[in-house]
Amino acid sequence: MVFKRLAGTFAAAAIASGGLVALSTAAATPAQAEKVCAYKVRNVPSGSYLNVHRKPSKSSKVVDRIDPRYAVVGQCKLATTNWRLVQGHKTITTGYVHKSYLKKVLKVTVP
Repeated sequence: MVFKRLAGTFAAAAIASGGLVALSTAAATPAQAEKVCAYKVRNVPSGSYLNVHRKPSKSSKVVDRIDPRYAVVGQCKLATTNWRLVQGHKTITTGYVHKSYLKKVLKVTVP
């Protein structure tokens, strides 16, 4: 999976986003090159969290949450018209976040 293929590439994302980047352990597997992006969370009040949903819908079950002080890793391409597939922070669960809450800060091609 795309999120498991990173091994420290996103240190620059912390600088670009002005915060820290939360990542799980990375394990490289042979595959074709993929694009992965880091996003800064926006439009979330201080002290609140951004919910990560199981499916691309506001009514879908919340499977994780993202602290807006940190950057988040996800696919560069939209999963659906308005939703991005990202990796949450609390339980490192992959899920969907509405695009209006994310601002791209870094794009990396992973071999």
